[in-house]
Amino acid sequence: MPAHDFYFALEFSSQGVAASLLGDLAAQVLTHVGSSTADLPELADALEKAVAKGGFGGERRCDVQFRAANGALEILVSANGGRVWQTTRPIP
Repeated sequence: MPAHDFYFALEFSSQGVAASLLGDLAAQVLTHVGSSTADLPELADALEKAVAKGGFGGERRCDVQFRAANGALEILVSANGGRVWQTTRPIP
């Protein structure tokens, strides 16, 4: 049975978020749509880059978005307003 359409977004406005926490959350969303993080090996690297501390200090913002619609899952990882990684995959 296909997953219902949804939009799920997380915004972190400090450097305190761990990439492993984001990875665990992403794994739950992917499981919900019948997929896994093994299907997207680039995702872990993108999350690491998004939460990495910048050389200039100050606050860093990290956003992760999941959108399921029309039989596809779109994932967008961004940091400080710039896209780090994006993909669209069919939902099995």
